[in-house]
Amino acid sequence: MTIQGRENKAGLVLAQQQSRLLGFTLLELLVTIAIIATLAGLLLTATSRSKKVAQRIACTNNHRQLVLGWLQYAHEGDSELMPNVDGVDKPPSVTNWVAGDIQRPTGVDATNTALLVDRDQSLMAAFIDSPRIYKCPSDPSRWARSVSMNNRLNPVRALGVPSCTGGIGTNFMVYLKLQDIRDPSRIYVTLDERFDSINEGNFAVDMSNTGTLSGVGTVNPYYWVDTPASYHEESLMLSFADGHVEPHRWLDPATLGPLLITGIRHTSASDPNIQWMQEHATERR
Repeated sequence: MTIQGRENKAGLVLAQQQSRLLGFTLLELLVTIAIIATLAGLLLTATSRSKKVAQRIACTNNHRQLVLGWLQYAHEGDSELMPNVDGVDKPPSVTNWVAGDIQRPTGVDATNTALLVDRDQSLMAAFIDSPRIYKCPSDPSRWARSVSMNNRLNPVRALGVPSCTGGIGTNFMVYLKLQDIRDPSRIYVTLDERFDSINEGNFAVDMSNTGTLSGVGTVNPYYWVDTPASYHEESLMLSFADGHVEPHRWLDPATLGPLLITGIRHTSASDPNIQWMQEHATERR
């Protein structure tokens, strides 16, 4: 072989070696893609988990600020609790703890965050100056508020008895003053109401189990009046009358029912979720 031929052959071998060094075989490429996909999946999972944790912390802080405002109002006002207006017949002379009815026919209140921090319309505005405090960051709706208050805490109605406090329900406490609450660590103050159920700032838990707003009729447990949320991995965030905040995990998430089906809705005669809500809404007289 001539010198020129040997040089050509050597160049070809060198080019092949460089090609091997610079390129990938099909198997190597597939393995690399699989590794990248696995890492991307782990990253997305970690990011999603971090987001959920952050939302949970934010929701906890929101309820803590609200219950501290609620307590401060009582301490400054001879133990009297903030009015908690029930229904659409709001007395003109009463300023509610929070203004706005999410489900009014006009729909104007639903996204009006200004109502929440207007001191002339919302009593809580004296203690909370940011509308975001009223909205769980995990709530997917466009509504201004996700927070509602226990209907046993100073309920107010223009005409007649506030809903879900009459009939057999009169065997249980309706709290007008902070000192009336015998076990404040057990009685909840605020919670997040599901976005398809929320209306005024009053969350109704009936104690009569009659299936009527007046509490009159044959006992037939259990049923929902308003539907609580489950925005934190099948859990609900609540504040309590002693000032602490904690989540409650639903024992049977199915009893909350499907979206867009709300109102008075019977579940089962042994529903553990409604039992828990009743146990933490009020005390026997």
